[in-house]
Amino acid sequence: MSVTSQFTNKAQEAQDAISKASVNAAAKASSIAENVSARMDETMDKADAALATVAQQSREVAEKARTATEGFRTTVEDAVREQPLTALLLAVAGGFLVGAMWKGRS
Repeated sequence: MSVTSQFTNKAQEAQDAISKASVNAAAKASSIAENVSARMDETMDKADAALATVAQQSREVAEKARTATEGFRTTVEDAVREQPLTALLLAVAGGFLVGAMWKGRS
């Protein structure tokens, strides 16, 4: 076998090895891309579920706050109707305290 044919054989072997490595790298890259895509889908599904849970809990808290506010308003209105003089005196006392605190800041 001549040097030229040996060189040609070695060059062909190197070219074949490079082609196999290229195919293997492409397959590995494709596998990694599919894995990343699947994990991204899982993460997005979990994030959507968490967001839906938070939204529902926020609606429930807002409803409870609205109910509590309505109850407080009703209680204050009833107290003012039943004891208007006491309510007036409390309002005056509250105004006096706020005025004193405001003056103390100046």
